[in-house]
Amino acid sequence: MFSLPKVDYTDNYDLARFKLTWTINVSLVIGLFVMSIIFSFVEPRFVIHYGLGFVLSVVGLIRMKSKKSYREVALFLSVFGMSLVISSIFMVQGALHYIEPFWMLNISFYSYFTLGKKWGNIFLVITILTIVIYFISSLNDNVMQLGNFRLSQTLMLGVEFTVCVLIMGYIIFQFLTTTAYAEGQFRSANDELEKEKSIVESQNQEKTILLKEIHHRVKNNLQVITSLLKIQASRINSEEAKASFDSAIKRIMTMSLIHQRMYERQNLSEIELEGYFQSLLNDLVQSNQLEDEIKTEIIIHVSKLGVKTLVPVALIITELVSNSLKYAFSENGEKVIRLEICGAEKEEFFDLKYSDNGKWRENEHPESFGLSLVESLTNQLEGSFDRQITDDGTSYNFKLVKIETV
Repeated sequence: MFSLPKVDYTDNYDLARFKLTWTINVSLVIGLFVMSIIFSFVEPRFVIHYGLGFVLSVVGLIRMKSKKSYREVALFLSVFGMSLVISSIFMVQGALHYIEPFWMLNISFYSYFTLGKKWGNIFLVITILTIVIYFISSLNDNVMQLGNFRLSQTLMLGVEFTVCVLIMGYIIFQFLTTTAYAEGQFRSANDELEKEKSIVESQNQEKTILLKEIHHRVKNNLQVITSLLKIQASRINSEEAKASFDSAIKRIMTMSLIHQRMYERQNLSEIELEGYFQSLLNDLVQSNQLEDEIKTEIIIHVSKLGVKTLVPVALIITELVSNSLKYAFSENGEKVIRLEICGAEKEEFFDLKYSDNGKWRENEHPESFGLSLVESLTNQLEGSFDRQITDDGTSYNFKLVKIETV
């Protein structure tokens, strides 16, 4: 009857609450039964309360035995236990009620541990209000009873106080035991997480080094290709062929610069876009060796672009800048190239705006491979663009999709 039933709880906290509820019910069954018999001779007025408490505890044990659950029994025990204690305080007149506040505190502590903070707060407030009302209305009468207190009553008061304190101590013990277990589990889990973190950081560092090395080698290989193309171009007499080689070299340099930026960054998933495009435009301007200075204005309102998106964008800009340098800036005056990229971080689309203030010589600029490449790259980014030529220069407005954002 009193042996702890086997339950399926896997959580240590629920198991501790079940064990606590079972042990308290067993203690109350035994203790209240003994006190009911003794008080029937010493203080018959309290027998009904002890008897009802005994019955409630027996019902709780039977319920826990059959349902293998503690929460329903804990709530039942707390509510009816508190009701019995309060009724004892205010209904049994002419008796000392010094132990009842301890029983009420026991119920409050027990509710905190088994039912949670909400129920614990409710029972604690009830306890405080009851004790305050009792002190105001009945404390003087109880003090007057001390002079007529018999030895048997003193002994019973001591027995009841002992039982009450033992139950309170057991509740506190269970709480401390469960807390110690939780702290041990937390420390163990934290140690495991630290080990896993160390392993992941080590692996991440190795992968970062390898990726940087890959980007570095790709960049070097592209530079070798660039050098070979330059050597080959120097042996060609045809100006048209040399121009084709120069265009190819610029495209390769554009991709090489991306890989250089990748291995220079601590975070390989991000490239500082404004610095990258500024370097790209500077390299393109210097490679054309124009006599006049070209002013570049770059505005970037996009936090990051993935490599799959950045490569075609950079190639588009390379073609546009190359065309501006070849066909737009023939007259004297200030020469300006303006680049703007904007778009919200969580949006799928972003805008690319490119313009120059040059006077394009349309008859010297037929539909070229460069513009065909721009159209192809725009399609690759699932976008579209329009071109506007005015007296103030030429502008391109692109609506593009972020193929990847990291």
